[in-house]
Amino acid sequence: MEKPNALLSEMTYQAERAAQLADVTATSEHVIDRYRRCTLWRLFPKELMFRRLHDFGMAGQEVLEFGCGEGVITTQLARLGARVTAVDISPELIACAARRAELDGVRDRIEFRVGDITQSPLETNRFDVLVCHAVIHHVDPQMIRPLLASLKPGGLAVLAEPIAFSRTLQSLRDLVPLEKHVSPDERQLGKDEVDHIARLLVDSEVTPFNLFGRLARLFPNCNKIDRGHSITKSALMCLHGFDRLLLTLCPSLARWCGTVVIVGRKGSDVDGTPGA
Repeated sequence: MEKPNALLSEMTYQAERAAQLADVTATSEHVIDRYRRCTLWRLFPKELMFRRLHDFGMAGQEVLEFGCGEGVITTQLARLGARVTAVDISPELIACAARRAELDGVRDRIEFRVGDITQSPLETNRFDVLVCHAVIHHVDPQMIRPLLASLKPGGLAVLAEPIAFSRTLQSLRDLVPLEKHVSPDERQLGKDEVDHIARLLVDSEVTPFNLFGRLARLFPNCNKIDRGHSITKSALMCLHGFDRLLLTLCPSLARWCGTVVIVGRKGSDVDGTPGA
């Protein structure tokens, strides 16, 4: 469980982040089409997440999104057919997410909850799918147990998290003169933490990303590959394609990557006790 002062610090940071967000707008159809088709799932972590969700069968499923933030993925899940329970500790970010859901026409498919799951535990065996996108590194990784406990037997967990398996790489990252949007207590997951999560899952799949792909931050519009920015798109395709080739030829290079996607089913031995 997080210490009260750490929790307060996190909530203050998220409130400030919510205040800085531009006006919420509806999700563009080309974005929804991208995550419906997932043609680049081998190159980009979020597309792999959605590919595995489609493989499982997302339409009509009860999805728990833990740490929904401003609701970007929340509304994408709902527009692609899921029924979503979206949980976040920040009421300000939940307000942004609810506004986005209204604009996307999926407010009736989403239940928003504000709160700390250590104080308001989730229902056991309730959900078909768990989605966490860059959230676990904000909290104690042992919180994965109560999250998995909320899944039905055989339910699917899909997580994407920043990683730092190499201290040398972390030191170099800290020297890069680019703005880093990080909350006070967040940190990248280490290999032991990733391995721990994977061991709790059945048939787990751990896929590393962002070897040279992390250099995408140097390009303008790096988050707009689906909007036809040809130079940016070509650069991103080259970087991430080169990553996949290198990681296929030499899997040990994964220790230098910056992101990992973990996918697996709920195991029968998972209960809701952190650290059990």
